[in-house]
Amino acid sequence: MEQQIIHACGHEQAHVIYGFDSQVARKARWLRTTKCRACFVADKKAEQTDAAERDSATIAHLDLPPLTGSERQVNWAETIRISRLAALVATPHTGARADCDLCLRIYDAKWWIDHRDLPNADLVVQATSHLQIAGMPTNGQQSEAA
Repeated sequence: MEQQIIHACGHEQAHVIYGFDSQVARKARWLRTTKCRACFVADKKAEQTDAAERDSATIAHLDLPPLTGSERQVNWAETIRISRLAALVATPHTGARADCDLCLRIYDAKWWIDHRDLPNADLVVQATSHLQIAGMPTNGQQSEAA
């Protein structure tokens, strides 16, 4: 059954609510306490923009090398890399700079996308493993092949 709901933001939106009468009434009451879809999306985008600006400012001192991959992969991976490096910098431990330097040596956009949900400690472990498999030194020195 479709109902016109006036949300907490003042906008009116049509909602189709299914269920028993008591369930429909409860859902309609709850919807009146929330923002409409357009306001919710706008607020979410503003939060993401603010977070991206904060993260960029946090890692402004780092020299971010370009990522490799398709254009879509690179765009997505850049946002992931910035937020993950900002989280590493903000983590109160003595190896934060070394961890960032290690992660900065990974240029593959796909790697950043595939590892986006790992906790910081696991991200550093996976970065070390990735660099060792690629034959790159993990301590910042030049490899024998270079």
